[in-house]
Amino acid sequence: MKPQYDNKVMSSLLLWFDHTLLDKGEAYQNTTGRFYSVSDEYAGYKTYASSYSQIVADSSIAGATIPTGLYVGNNLANVGEGGNTGLYAIDYNNGRSYWSGDNSADITGSFAIKDFNVFLTSSTEDEILFQTQYTNRNEISTVVPTGLERDTKTYPVVYLKANGSLNEPIAFGGMDNTIIRARAIVVADSQFDVDAIGAIFRDQKETNIALFEESDMPFNSFGYFRNDNEYNYTGVAATKGYSNQIFIEDVVVSRFDRVLENEVRKFNPNVYSTLIDFEISNFRFPRQ
Repeated sequence: MKPQYDNKVMSSLLLWFDHTLLDKGEAYQNTTGRFYSVSDEYAGYKTYASSYSQIVADSSIAGATIPTGLYVGNNLANVGEGGNTGLYAIDYNNGRSYWSGDNSADITGSFAIKDFNVFLTSSTEDEILFQTQYTNRNEISTVVPTGLERDTKTYPVVYLKANGSLNEPIAFGGMDNTIIRARAIVVADSQFDVDAIGAIFRDQKETNIALFEESDMPFNSFGYFRNDNEYNYTGVAATKGYSNQIFIEDVVVSRFDRVLENEVRKFNPNVYSTLIDFEISNFRFPRQ
């Protein structure tokens, strides 16, 4: 099925949320690290994963180191280089790299890691907060250095999910105000970060989000840049006129009461959480 309006809104919200957090919160750290051999995901390619789930790919984030190549021993291999054991792709959204063959030397690189991973989800709040065991990414990277297997859940993380929608008649001729409600479920490792992320997005009320088309989406199926073109969020967003923007009508930041917070910490003792609810609107002619 081809993407519908709601799919475009949620994908655009994901890219905007990630960019806003990295930009206004400076929520990233430049680092160097190793990529470890893990279970292969694609036939014909070897998978090497970092100790971090997501790597910054947005070149509009000032100061962030964005890799387009990795080192094999002392030799730099850019994407598309290296022959039979060369680097095929870097998956920024999962902190992984895919190679045409095995490499005996260590694979390392310099890159910016996100303070918060950001994902779309269809899971319920109960599944995310009460039924998922998380590992703090810092414990993986410093205590037991290893590459993340695909199903490892790390935090800090934000999950974005659609939370309902409706069309309200707004003018003659079939114009509706399409309202989409979305929720960000924040799983953090400190109260400071919970308060900070809530403040950043509370203050985005009554601002616009660029509505990206499918052709604007930055990544291919391997998580690398589509057509090898770098991804610059502000560059793409600047091309979107008023008719290709959606409006944040309202933002509400909520806390769990003490009872629920204690229940979350029974399963994940060092987790701090909050909810950020967005009401997003756009005037449309949905039946045309």
